[in-house]
Amino acid sequence: MVNFPKLTQIFSIWVLVSLPSTAFCETVEEIFNRGIELQMKREYDGALWELNKAMGMVKNNYNHPLRKKIEDALRVTKGKMVVSKYASRKRNSRLTEGVDELDTIENEPFDFLIQQVFGKSLARKVWENRDELKTEDPVGLGRTVTVLPDAGVEISANFTPGFSLRSVQAASFSLVSESEISLHSGSYCLYSTHSNLKIKISSTLADVELLSEQPFAMMVGVTTNGGMKVIGLLGRIQLTMDGETKEILPGNLVFCLPNDFSRKMDVELNTMLMTSKLLNSFKKPVVFHKKLNQQALLQALRTKNRYRSTVGDVRGNKNFEVTVFPE
Repeated sequence: MVNFPKLTQIFSIWVLVSLPSTAFCETVEEIFNRGIELQMKREYDGALWELNKAMGMVKNNYNHPLRKKIEDALRVTKGKMVVSKYASRKRNSRLTEGVDELDTIENEPFDFLIQQVFGKSLARKVWENRDELKTEDPVGLGRTVTVLPDAGVEISANFTPGFSLRSVQAASFSLVSESEISLHSGSYCLYSTHSNLKIKISSTLADVELLSEQPFAMMVGVTTNGGMKVIGLLGRIQLTMDGETKEILPGNLVFCLPNDFSRKMDVELNTMLMTSKLLNSFKKPVVFHKKLNQQALLQALRTKNRYRSTVGDVRGNKNFEVTVFPE
């Protein structure tokens, strides 16, 4: 075992997160159209957010040409949201009562929405099996998603606008609730384009609460010992486990061990940009790609010493693998 004060590393398991684009002035029509688009995708929370924003912009203008359309769209969206929540409560009731019979796919709510997919990924539990997830398929809470080798999936939350998850190559995770995701195996990218997100991430032997008061992005990998390996990409992220809190910034790596956190190390963001399949395997790049490039450049300017090394797996309860390569 070798300990270094700072390491530039190539990570064997990767997870990522994305950040929002710079704010700009939008017209009422643009916001209204975005709300309608979200409504068509059954992302009702996001649609309601955008339509209310558009309504606020024309609140005192009773002659605005879009005012009537916005009012009608708000009524329709609220009605559809009620129906969607009723279906979700019905689903939860079935889970509580321990009903073994699977519900039909037609009744699966749009708690999550498939944004991108390549290869083959499966969805099991609660509803009838989905043997090959496709873009714009719904994924309800309670589902377990399995990503097969040479495959990847990106999902976004309908109930928490801006929150998304990516996973690639032989991974499995369960959507436990609106505030908890259980990671069984594999590597992930978690990111949010909105502020003040709080969510619980659990693996076999580690339960971590994640809190960020600003948009963020991070990678998570499940280790052999049942813990997690976390890398910050963007934002300031607070991780809390068993009463201990660790803050990670872009480029920070920390292991979530069964009993506590490891010390923080540094990884080279530029290496991750070039090698991470979570960042490079999907057709559409992550929304925070430009910001991550900026962070990588700033990190390179600040870094004085580099070591060619890898930080690998954790097989016991305390020690992790570090391999240093000769120059």
